[in-house]
Amino acid sequence: MTIWEYLADPGPWFNTEAYTPTQIAMFTTGAVLWIVVYVITIRRLLSLREVSIPFIAVALNFGTEITTAVLFVPDMGSVLVIAYWAWLLLDLFIVIGLFRYGSQQVRSPYLRERFRTLMAVWIPLLFVVQATVILEYDLPMAPLNSFMINLVMSAAFISLLFVPNRAEASKAIAWCKFLGTGIIGIMFYTKYPE
Repeated sequence: MTIWEYLADPGPWFNTEAYTPTQIAMFTTGAVLWIVVYVITIRRLLSLREVSIPFIAVALNFGTEITTAVLFVPDMGSVLVIAYWAWLLLDLFIVIGLFRYGSQQVRSPYLRERFRTLMAVWIPLLFVVQATVILEYDLPMAPLNSFMINLVMSAAFISLLFVPNRAEASKAIAWCKFLGTGIIGIMFYTKYPE
């Protein structure tokens, strides 16, 4: 369902016909934990002037956020549609911060000088890739694509440990990412055990 179809008929606050109350509670908990990740990232962006999430993850994730907020709206109910829009709006601030401070993550002077141009090309390109994968191959609410991005993100976080002059990694981001993804992963396993 697209956002326009959703706006024409928003449906219930929670879709208890397709999801159990436990599944809804688990996904909502994971969604809130991810919103905390985004809020902490934005706070660190403003206070430390650095992007606390790896740039490749931000670029990949933004394409997914646009796709799942506009082209492939979640079917779990209006509360989760609002959560997906919150992710998109928070991610927009992070993307703006990426253009301002993301080059700090790059060690190569050649790539650092061209970072904004690279992001200006990568973000739309990755949006097309994410939209194609989600619309053609993913399950409702795009868990497969999201878990692939999360795998890339986890590996890329390790690379941030080797960037000189960075503030210490946020334990709150690490724990909220870990728990949010884990809870959502268990929820999707209960929904799609095959």
